[in-house]
Amino acid sequence: MQSSIVQKVLALLTVISEAPKPLTFSEVVRKSGLNKSTIHRLLAICTEEKMVRYDPQLKVYLLGPRVFDLVKNAYGGFDIQAITLDEMVRLYELYDANVTLGIPIGLEVVYLRILEAPHSLGGVQQPGMREPVHCSASGKALLANLPDKVIDSKLRDYDFKPFTQRTITSAKEFRAELALVRERGFATNDREEFDQFLGISAPVFNYVGEAIAVLNIWSFYPQHTMDDLLKWSDELKLSASRVTDLIGGVVPVGAST
Repeated sequence: MQSSIVQKVLALLTVISEAPKPLTFSEVVRKSGLNKSTIHRLLAICTEEKMVRYDPQLKVYLLGPRVFDLVKNAYGGFDIQAITLDEMVRLYELYDANVTLGIPIGLEVVYLRILEAPHSLGGVQQPGMREPVHCSASGKALLANLPDKVIDSKLRDYDFKPFTQRTITSAKEFRAELALVRERGFATNDREEFDQFLGISAPVFNYVGEAIAVLNIWSFYPQHTMDDLLKWSDELKLSASRVTDLIGGVVPVGAST
């Protein structure tokens, strides 16, 4: 049956993709649990369709270029603003607060879309606005799950400019904050850039577990306190997780959800 062939092809591709090194024919047979004649036929089909590549010198099988083309096309073809809009509206209606979508640009966060609450008084965040990573919840959420060596590289010679008395002004303190973000699964900004603004952010991950965007809820002090916003964090994380699923993303190992 055709469905059976599709299932076997998927099983074969899974075996090859999950292997820590390219596999010989015998290793493919052993790991897949399929018989040799079936593997021969499936490998012939997948090789012809460029889903699998055979290295004649090493006599091993690897994923073919078409697999990576499919992933690249799927990843590059989505509109993150369109995909996140439903979740942004959901959060907006739950809390009647400002909801934003941000992406990383270097060591800044750029905001693509803003849903502004009626009581926002013409808030600071506008589409296209940039914020430094060290004093924004969004920046912390984007950096927190990077490998330590990458974080060290990004923070080398970084200017921890103080904006308020609450701004983090040292790499040591900032790394401790990122560890807390990884543990919680979301980041906070308690009046660290402006004396009256506070917010929480949760990351959206792509298919290799990189934080490529953040959903953010922010409000004004003393209209809301950080204790108020912390009560919203579960719904924020749920929305970020849903968007991650919609773009085929995965949460990196060690990250809280």
